[in-house]
Amino acid sequence: MREETDYTEALEVFKDDEYVILEPWGRSIDHLRLTIIGKEGTPYAKGRFVFEIKFPPNYPFQPPLN
Repeated sequence: MREETDYTEALEVFKDDEYVILEPWGRSIDHLRLTIIGKEGTPYAKGRFVFEIKFPPNYPFQPPLN
């Protein structure tokens, strides 16, 4: 399953990033929640920006939906 490979790679890339949280939205990794936390000293400080990402059935031939 391509989604599983990409999810695992993304977790590795962001594992030590305190400003990025990637997690399944529910029980499946074809529907993800990406949270970006605004860095101190920027206009986005203390902000939480949540994105919903859905992988279509024919991923990777069609891009994720948000």
